[in-house]
Amino acid sequence: MAGYDTCHFCKLPGHFIRECPFRGQPNGAEMAARIQGSLGGGGRSDGGGLLPAPSSSNAIVPYVAPQNKGYANSNYNGGQDNGGQRYSRPWNGGYRDRERDRDEKIDRLYALMSEQIEEQEKQKHEAAKLELLQEEKKRLQAEEDKWIQAAKDREQQEARLGHIVRSSVKAVCESALGRKVDIPEDEDEEVVKLRKEEKEALLKKKDLESEQERLRQEIAELKSRQEKGKGSHDVGKEDGLLAMQLQIQELNTIRSALEEKNAELSSLKTENSYLRKEFRELREEVVLIRGKRDAPVVTESSPLEEPAKGKQKADSKSTAMYTPKDLEALQKSYKQALAAKEMALREAEMAKERMARMGVSRIQLTARKALARKTTPRNLRTSFQAVEVGSDEEEEEQEGGLVAGKAKTRPIVEVAHDLEETRMNKFREVRMKEMRQARKADMEIACAEEGISYIKLDQARTDVAEIRARRDFDGWLKDRDRKEGSEPDKDEDDPEQSYATSTEDVHEG
Repeated sequence: MAGYDTCHFCKLPGHFIRECPFRGQPNGAEMAARIQGSLGGGGRSDGGGLLPAPSSSNAIVPYVAPQNKGYANSNYNGGQDNGGQRYSRPWNGGYRDRERDRDEKIDRLYALMSEQIEEQEKQKHEAAKLELLQEEKKRLQAEEDKWIQAAKDREQQEARLGHIVRSSVKAVCESALGRKVDIPEDEDEEVVKLRKEEKEALLKKKDLESEQERLRQEIAELKSRQEKGKGSHDVGKEDGLLAMQLQIQELNTIRSALEEKNAELSSLKTENSYLRKEFRELREEVVLIRGKRDAPVVTESSPLEEPAKGKQKADSKSTAMYTPKDLEALQKSYKQALAAKEMALREAEMAKERMARMGVSRIQLTARKALARKTTPRNLRTSFQAVEVGSDEEEEEQEGGLVAGKAKTRPIVEVAHDLEETRMNKFREVRMKEMRQARKADMEIACAEEGISYIKLDQARTDVAEIRARRDFDGWLKDRDRKEGSEPDKDEDDPEQSYATSTEDVHEG
């Protein structure tokens, strides 16, 4: 066996196969074999392991002795120096390595054999245990068989004794009674048991037959249901087709709505492009305005012309001066104007509150039919519509000659108009909320009901909501007029409000 530092090519110690000098020679194997033979025989009679030189007469090319070639980590000189060794590297301990390898191999073999022996011992112990268990099992089985046989023998013995006792009792009874007596035997009891079992089996058979009959009936019912189900399945198919058609219609409506949305989106994109263009132009204008120079920069680059020599005439517009008295008068008039404005606003708020308390009717936006009566209404409601309320401070300003502006309150007509507008806006908002979730088909039906043509979805929603809001507003006005129909008589009889006979008197006053 090769050692740790033994070449696997020439089987010589002291180097590895990558450093072997014989590996590159054409007859390296023979040379290595001869060297091994010389080392094993202890002699060197073969010329040191080298091949003999050919004779000069037969050689075509003169013989050249092998030259010394250097290899990594080894020098081969081919001579007889270095104590008979052909290597410059000393060789020590080769046999010791072999002995150590041999000892290790023996140890491994011993360990392997010991493991195998232990395994065999374990198998033997297990086999012995199995044999013991089998023997114990057989013994227990034999004991059980013996016990069963003893029980059978005992039963047979009891049966024989019973038969003997029964026969003796029968003989005694016959001798005592003078006639034959039938005593039931065990066989009769067994017959009775068998009959009972037969009856039970017959009952079970009848139950099974009834169960089979019931199952047959159920199978027949299921078959009939299945046949009926085929017809219903055809009806279900028709329903499914109708449902599919409805779904296709809904999908078509959705597709048309999507097409409308796409058209709206394209229009919005075009508008957005125009807006972007305008925004870009505005930004360019802002940049141009920012790029303009300020006045100081302009004056630095192009200074102003010098004024002409001589005395300049003063401009009356630019040199007008106000005296302290004029400033006080202006300040006083400004304060009075502010006070008059505040008072007018307060009076307007008070008038609104009073109208709300009195339940003043609002003026209709639509034309109403005039009441069929010739007398003028004695009521301040119609006369207040053209009356302008002025403040006391304004009268004082007019008397004093100060022009501070007229403070006017809003007419009642405008207040009523605003209230009606708010009511109309409420009706419009309610109708728009109702129309917000409507689809195209619903809007087409609504447009047909209202008598208008359908153009676009949003436009149709707005038009229908406006028409219905107007209708609601007209209904609200009618209800209000109906409620106020009973109020004029009461107003005519009210002495506190009958100050003027007509609006002409108010204007004349």
